[in-house]
Amino acid sequence: VMKKALLDKAVQEYLTQQALKLEEIVLRHNVMVEYLKGIVGGQTHYHSSQKVQQHNALLHAKALEVNAGISKYLLKEIQQMVKEGKQLQNLTQEEMDQYITALNDHHNTKVHGVQANNVAAAQDIYQCTYRDCLTTITTLRGLCNCTGIYATLLVMQGHINNSIQSTWNTMDNSAEFWEDVFGHQIVDVAHQYEQWACTQNQNLIEHDSLGNLHKQITKAISSGLERITNKKHIVMNYHSYETVIVETYGVHLVGWPNGVKFTNPSTIGTVGEAQKLCDALHSGSCFWKKLSKNKLELFITELNTCHAAGKAVWKPRKKCSDAGVSWKCKAPTSGKENI
Repeated sequence: VMKKALLDKAVQEYLTQQALKLEEIVLRHNVMVEYLKGIVGGQTHYHSSQKVQQHNALLHAKALEVNAGISKYLLKEIQQMVKEGKQLQNLTQEEMDQYITALNDHHNTKVHGVQANNVAAAQDIYQCTYRDCLTTITTLRGLCNCTGIYATLLVMQGHINNSIQSTWNTMDNSAEFWEDVFGHQIVDVAHQYEQWACTQNQNLIEHDSLGNLHKQITKAISSGLERITNKKHIVMNYHSYETVIVETYGVHLVGWPNGVKFTNPSTIGTVGEAQKLCDALHSGSCFWKKLSKNKLELFITELNTCHAAGKAVWKPRKKCSDAGVSWKCKAPTSGKENI
């Protein structure tokens, strides 16, 4: 009995001290008592997050790489690929940090990001479009009245399985621009934009796949080369880049990321390297630039010097196995002559 009485007394003293401490915190931080009790109540408000392991980051990177296509590999198979693969071995600290960051972003996207056919996600889009974007629209209209700017805001679903309603908004008479210039009303433009977005077939997982990154990189490099040379259907050449591209057109690619080999994007084997290059192209840190006349002449001089010294200034094509063998035309199988 005495032991229980001592315990009750100790608990009462603790509760009294806790109540006094709560009142002190409420007055100091100007918050409600109920709010503070909710923080220190039945559930723990502050918790330590589990740190991402390097092995899990490598598994995630390999899974994105090999499961980009139709076939899907099991976890045991992916673990064996990571164990036997030389590409993910002996990584630098910077490369490992990129893989860990990619896995952290993936976790955050799963917890807080938009997910197709999710009621909460649809509500997030609704709130962003009709509540948060209302502030943006109000600001744009204010700028339109003060400075005379024009603006059009289009918000479309990015996948055919999304249950998100598309919307648009125009400043002043911006809607007339689409009809006067393109011959379509803003409603038709929004519908076509929505159809185009859905035909990309990119949900959140497909958007970050290695195959899609290859397509984005190739398109960004090719379109940039066409714009700076003002030539359509020009083909990027990585093997003979110095002679076919730089010497011929007087342009060069600036800002290629460190740690990423200068090669055809389709041969980049990791999501981390492809994402790094893709981000550099989209941010503008990697771009095409014209060489001045003096720099181009200096480049050609150095190129000719290397060529005269016997150094290869381009990568030679692989010789065919049947080189030097003459081939005779086969006689027609039928008795009729070819006209």
